[in-house]
Amino acid sequence: MENRVTLPLFDDYFIDFRPGTRRRWFKPEPYALVPSGAYSSMLSDPERGLYRVYYETLRDYGIDGPRDLRLVEGTDPADMHPVQGEYGENIVFDGAGGLHGASVLYDPLDPDPARRYKLCAMTRMAPLRESGARHTPVVMSFSADGLHWEHHPEMVVHPYTSDARNTLFYNPVTQNYTLLYRSAAVDRRISIKTSPDLVNWTEPRVILHPGAVYNTDDTQIQHYSMTAGWYDGIFYGMVWRYNVGLMDMDFYKMFGYMEPELVYSYDGVDFTYTSGKTLIERPYPPTPGCMGLSPMDICPSVDGQWYYILCNGAVFTHGSSENNKKMYDALNGRVQMGSPIYRIRRDGFCGLEAVGYEAKIVTKGIELLKDDLSFNLRAECGWARFAILDQSGEPLPGFSFDDCVPFEFDGGVDVRPVWKEKKLAEALGRKVRIAVELNSCILHAIKATARPFIAQRQASFGAPYGIND
Repeated sequence: MENRVTLPLFDDYFIDFRPGTRRRWFKPEPYALVPSGAYSSMLSDPERGLYRVYYETLRDYGIDGPRDLRLVEGTDPADMHPVQGEYGENIVFDGAGGLHGASVLYDPLDPDPARRYKLCAMTRMAPLRESGARHTPVVMSFSADGLHWEHHPEMVVHPYTSDARNTLFYNPVTQNYTLLYRSAAVDRRISIKTSPDLVNWTEPRVILHPGAVYNTDDTQIQHYSMTAGWYDGIFYGMVWRYNVGLMDMDFYKMFGYMEPELVYSYDGVDFTYTSGKTLIERPYPPTPGCMGLSPMDICPSVDGQWYYILCNGAVFTHGSSENNKKMYDALNGRVQMGSPIYRIRRDGFCGLEAVGYEAKIVTKGIELLKDDLSFNLRAECGWARFAILDQSGEPLPGFSFDDCVPFEFDGGVDVRPVWKEKKLAEALGRKVRIAVELNSCILHAIKATARPFIAQRQASFGAPYGIND
């Protein structure tokens, strides 16, 4: 069971006290623009220091079906270059007749090097349609280098059409592969399937349904698709909020626009909404994304300081194939198209900010299992101190605020607390509270190998069942 956890402070569930603080939300900033693609994936390869963006391009803009997979790469997302593919130009995979809804997973932990890259998508789009098949299955493909792909249509992930991004990621908490997708065509909710081996899959289950919080009198929000993954202690996800009208006689709701919304999970199975607000505001025309931002992927930077968020940036409203063709022909050559990349500090979506001198944050009871406690902290204009408390709120001997070496006039995503006479290892294996004192600081997250110990020990933050003391 994976016990490494990031507490991102989106809510106060694991906090008992926080006098003198306020919650502040932060938005990603524009960083780069890469070629436009309907469904895309962004990967980082720390071993080579490279970023890769895979993206789909339509063969015919008037037919929303068969697509080719293309690739650009570079040492910086702001400087990406096409990679020559075996299918011409920078096409690295044609999906055996066209693919749709692809996600690419870089999986360095797979012991089989031939499966280092994994692609999950509907394939054989053109031949299946020509044959009159009712459904286009979601299947697997593999590659050792991300350039040459071995198609496995017999490895059926989902036997029916899933006409959106089919997001594949590995879950280290459950030790399963996870698929986020549509369980039926045009059913715009988020469904999940899991598998230990990419062969045997569970039945689909809806995990996010756009409920009453989205209701208005004349508009509707659907969950068009979702990207998610494991990011060193937390699962972050981004839902595509699809805004459509309730006044139009559009029975498939083809006309609308996308915006990203942030969700998260401790187990990678059940996700929780955060602020309910749009994570990234659409820019003004004619900037790509002005008519819709579809969040495709979250990619950690090679140096571990940032998250890059790849979006598909629409310059005209999502609509029917006929309307899309007309708009594409009208705008192509006049308006720049592309997929914008945004950037935000690692775990920096939200933070608790001091609004007074000696503001404090005190967690509920936890048990530290390793001496790797750290904090994501902005203290460039102030200082912070840390303490380890017992359940009653009294400092453990040697672990008080006064015993702490202040962290001052600096910042970092992985700040390790230091006490004058004590080592953190001496506080392991017991019921404690983590306390932080902030002076002109913002605390973004607490990270540790730990588990809840509110009234009794629990297995982990992702598996909260009780265990014997």
